[in-house]
Amino acid sequence: MAEAANVRQNLQNVPSIFEISAAETLDNLIYPALSKVFDYFGLRLDFKLWGNLRVREELSPVVTWILQYLYLRKRASSFGESFYGLQRTATATGELLTRQQQFTSATLLTLLPYVERRLRARSAQHEDTYAWEQHLINLFHAYNASKAVHTFLYLIKYATSHSPLFRALHLTLRYPSAPPKEDKWTYVFLKMLEVVAFFLQFIQWWYSNDQRRKVGGTLQNPEALSKEEHSDLKSGECPVCLMRLQTPTACAVSGYVYCWKCIVSHLKRDGSCPVTKYPISLDDLVRIYET
Repeated sequence: MAEAANVRQNLQNVPSIFEISAAETLDNLIYPALSKVFDYFGLRLDFKLWGNLRVREELSPVVTWILQYLYLRKRASSFGESFYGLQRTATATGELLTRQQQFTSATLLTLLPYVERRLRARSAQHEDTYAWEQHLINLFHAYNASKAVHTFLYLIKYATSHSPLFRALHLTLRYPSAPPKEDKWTYVFLKMLEVVAFFLQFIQWWYSNDQRRKVGGTLQNPEALSKEEHSDLKSGECPVCLMRLQTPTACAVSGYVYCWKCIVSHLKRDGSCPVTKYPISLDDLVRIYET
């Protein structure tokens, strides 16, 4: 009887794949939302290391790791998992995370999406990639395929973990049998972070809608900041190199068209439209294909 009750309790504590997907979606929103906030305020790492080597990197991955580690340490769950009332436990024993599992989980939650995003960005820029980078991209493809298989097996209740990473760490997601034990100030601080989650989602939504308004709100291109510099620009010429357009690429924010290489090279130095100086990124570039 006791064993049957324990099995029934474990089955009741198993979250659905929809709740797990919602938690992962919220975790994946942290990095891009923080990036938008830090970019707006111009906050990023920029210092000279040695010789000609200079470090130019975002603060978002560091803050994301700290946030995830804090939640894993206090609640044995990631930010998104805690928001949906889930908890990471050992598959065999049901115990909470060890200190090493907390550190490893926070690192994987932050590092894997960051590396994949950077690799895909380099591939989208058509830059010369090293062989090891292509191997990493292939590994990410294999991982995503493996994750899809694990998700299906979890859905039909054939697997205890929904992800190959969880299986490798011998962890699974469950509903906590008791609320987490934390002091008043920790509880208030983590609740404030959960409120910030709505703010981050709003930032992401606002940025997407703002971009759509800039693209479709008017048929007239914004005026150039320096009219004298672009007054002699002829139709079919790139505003950067002032030559005939090669691989024409439109900026979705301003509507101006550039050579692909010219606008990508400019974005590496300055993340703005060369003509209007509006902030843009690679996601705002649209290739124009002639028919």
